[in-house]
Amino acid sequence: MRKLDLNARGGLRMKQYAPDRHCLSTLRILITAAVVIIIFAAKYFIPIEKIVFIIMISAVSIGCFEMFIHLPLYFSSIKYTATETEVMKSSGVFIKVHQSVRYSSIQYTTIISSPFSQYTGFNFIIFFVYGGQLRLLFLKQSDAKEIIKLSGSISVKGDRYVP
Repeated sequence: MRKLDLNARGGLRMKQYAPDRHCLSTLRILITAAVVIIIFAAKYFIPIEKIVFIIMISAVSIGCFEMFIHLPLYFSSIKYTATETEVMKSSGVFIKVHQSVRYSSIQYTTIISSPFSQYTGFNFIIFFVYGGQLRLLFLKQSDAKEIIKLSGSISVKGDRYVP
Protein backbone atom coordinates (compact mmCIF):
# COMPACT_ATOMS: atom_id res chain seq x y z
CA MET A 1 0.00 0.00 0.00
CA ARG A 2 1.50 3.31 -1.08
CA LYS A 3 0.04 6.71 -0.57
CA LEU A 4 1.32 9.85 -2.27
CA ASP A 5 0.73 13.37 -1.06
CA LEU A 6 1.81 16.27 -3.26
CA ASN A 7 2.46 19.76 -1.97
CA ALA A 8 1.37 22.98 -3.74
CA ARG A 9 4.47 23.05 -5.98
CA GLY A 10 3.81 19.50 -7.19
CA GLY A 11 6.68 17.97 -5.21
CA LEU A 12 6.49 14.84 -3.11
CA ARG A 13 5.70 15.64 0.52
CA MET A 14 5.00 12.25 2.08
CA LYS A 15 5.04 8.63 0.99
CA GLN A 16 3.91 5.62 3.00
CA TYR A 17 5.38 2.13 2.77
CA ALA A 18 4.14 -1.21 4.06
CA PRO A 19 6.08 -4.45 4.59
CA ASP A 20 6.40 -6.97 1.77
CA ARG A 21 3.80 -9.74 2.08
CA HIS A 22 6.25 -12.29 0.67
CA CYS A 23 8.08 -12.07 3.98
CA LEU A 24 5.04 -13.28 5.93
CA SER A 25 4.92 -16.45 3.82
CA THR A 26 8.67 -16.95 4.17
CA LEU A 27 8.49 -16.57 7.95
CA ARG A 28 5.62 -19.08 8.11
CA ILE A 29 7.74 -21.62 6.20
CA LEU A 30 10.69 -21.01 8.53
CA ILE A 31 8.53 -21.38 11.65
CA THR A 32 7.06 -24.63 10.32
CA ALA A 33 10.56 -25.97 9.67
CA ALA A 34 11.67 -24.95 13.17
CA VAL A 35 8.67 -26.69 14.78
CA VAL A 36 9.35 -29.89 12.80
CA ILE A 37 13.03 -29.83 13.81
CA ILE A 38 12.11 -29.33 17.49
CA ILE A 39 9.67 -32.25 17.38
CA PHE A 40 12.16 -34.60 15.72
CA ALA A 41 14.95 -33.51 18.10
CA ALA A 42 12.66 -34.16 21.09
CA LYS A 43 11.73 -37.63 19.78
CA TYR A 44 15.38 -38.46 19.14
CA PHE A 45 16.92 -37.17 22.39
CA ILE A 46 14.14 -37.67 24.97
CA PRO A 47 13.11 -41.26 25.73
CA ILE A 48 10.00 -40.39 27.78
CA GLU A 49 6.87 -40.30 25.58
CA LYS A 50 4.84 -38.02 27.85
CA ILE A 51 7.50 -35.31 27.79
CA VAL A 52 7.86 -35.64 24.01
CA PHE A 53 4.08 -35.28 23.66
CA ILE A 54 4.06 -32.15 25.85
CA ILE A 55 6.94 -30.65 23.84
CA MET A 56 5.17 -31.52 20.58
CA ILE A 57 1.87 -29.92 21.66
CA SER A 58 3.69 -26.84 23.00
CA ALA A 59 5.78 -26.37 19.85
CA VAL A 60 2.78 -26.74 17.54
CA SER A 61 0.67 -24.38 19.68
CA ILE A 62 3.36 -21.69 19.81
CA GLY A 63 4.07 -22.07 16.09
CA CYS A 64 0.38 -21.78 15.15
CA PHE A 65 -0.09 -18.73 17.40
CA GLU A 66 2.94 -17.04 15.86
CA MET A 67 2.05 -17.91 12.24
CA PHE A 68 -1.68 -17.21 12.26
CA ILE A 69 -2.26 -14.60 14.98
CA HIS A 70 0.84 -12.63 15.99
CA LEU A 71 2.69 -12.25 12.67
CA PRO A 72 -0.37 -11.14 10.63
CA LEU A 73 -1.25 -8.59 13.32
CA TYR A 74 2.35 -7.36 13.45
CA PHE A 75 2.64 -7.05 9.66
CA SER A 76 -0.64 -5.14 9.45
CA SER A 77 0.56 -2.70 12.14
CA ILE A 78 3.87 -1.79 10.46
CA LYS A 79 3.81 1.52 8.58
CA TYR A 80 6.75 3.55 7.33
CA THR A 81 6.40 7.15 6.20
CA ALA A 82 9.09 9.12 4.37
CA THR A 83 8.75 12.90 4.14
CA GLU A 84 11.06 15.56 2.77
CA THR A 85 12.89 15.88 6.10
CA GLU A 86 12.39 12.68 8.09
CA VAL A 87 11.41 9.02 8.11
CA MET A 88 8.85 7.67 10.57
CA LYS A 89 8.04 4.15 11.75
CA SER A 90 4.88 2.97 13.46
CA SER A 91 4.50 -0.65 14.59
CA GLY A 92 3.47 -2.97 17.38
CA VAL A 93 0.76 -5.48 18.21
CA PHE A 94 0.40 -5.27 21.96
CA ILE A 95 2.56 -2.19 22.54
CA LYS A 96 2.49 0.52 19.87
CA VAL A 97 5.82 2.12 19.01
CA HIS A 98 6.26 5.33 17.01
CA GLN A 99 9.74 6.47 16.00
CA SER A 100 10.98 9.23 13.73
CA VAL A 101 14.42 10.30 12.56
CA ARG A 102 15.43 13.47 10.73
CA TYR A 103 17.64 12.81 7.73
CA SER A 104 20.10 15.43 8.99
CA SER A 105 20.74 13.42 12.18
CA ILE A 106 21.65 10.16 10.40
CA GLN A 107 25.29 9.24 10.96
CA TYR A 108 25.37 6.25 8.64
CA THR A 109 23.05 3.68 7.11
CA THR A 110 23.21 -0.09 6.78
CA ILE A 111 21.22 -2.01 4.19
CA ILE A 112 20.73 -5.75 4.67
CA SER A 113 19.33 -7.84 1.82
CA SER A 114 19.09 -11.60 1.77
CA PRO A 115 19.69 -13.71 -1.32
CA PHE A 116 16.51 -13.75 -3.41
CA SER A 117 15.25 -10.82 -1.34
CA GLN A 118 12.82 -9.84 -4.08
CA TYR A 119 10.99 -13.13 -3.34
CA THR A 120 11.50 -13.38 0.44
CA GLY A 121 11.01 -9.74 1.44
CA PHE A 122 14.07 -9.80 3.69
CA ASN A 123 15.26 -6.24 3.00
CA PHE A 124 16.19 -4.17 6.02
CA ILE A 125 17.43 -0.60 6.42
CA ILE A 126 19.06 0.54 9.65
CA PHE A 127 19.54 4.26 10.19
CA PHE A 128 22.16 4.92 12.86
CA VAL A 129 21.62 8.23 14.63
CA TYR A 130 23.05 9.88 17.72
CA GLY A 131 22.26 7.55 20.60
CA GLY A 132 20.20 4.98 18.75
CA GLN A 133 18.95 3.49 15.53
CA LEU A 134 15.80 3.18 13.45
CA ARG A 135 15.16 -0.18 11.80
CA LEU A 136 12.92 -0.45 8.77
CA LEU A 137 12.17 -4.17 8.44
CA PHE A 138 10.71 -6.44 5.74
CA LEU A 139 10.69 -3.90 2.91
CA LYS A 140 10.19 -4.59 -0.76
CA GLN A 141 13.47 -4.31 -2.63
CA SER A 142 12.22 -1.36 -4.68
CA ASP A 143 10.92 0.43 -1.57
CA ALA A 144 14.25 -0.02 0.21
CA LYS A 145 16.13 1.50 -2.73
CA GLU A 146 13.67 4.38 -2.90
CA ILE A 147 13.97 5.17 0.82
CA ILE A 148 17.77 5.06 0.66
CA LYS A 149 17.78 7.32 -2.38
CA LEU A 150 15.46 9.78 -0.64
CA SER A 151 17.45 9.80 2.60
CA GLY A 152 20.77 10.09 0.75
CA SER A 153 19.66 12.94 -1.46
CA ILE A 154 18.59 15.03 1.50
CA SER A 155 21.52 14.49 3.83
CA VAL A 156 23.29 17.44 5.40
CA LYS A 157 27.01 17.25 6.13
CA GLY A 158 28.17 19.97 8.49
CA ASP A 159 26.86 23.33 7.28
CA ARG A 160 26.55 22.48 3.61
CA TYR A 161 23.89 20.64 1.66
CA VAL A 162 25.09 17.48 -0.13
CA PRO A 163 22.84 16.23 -2.96
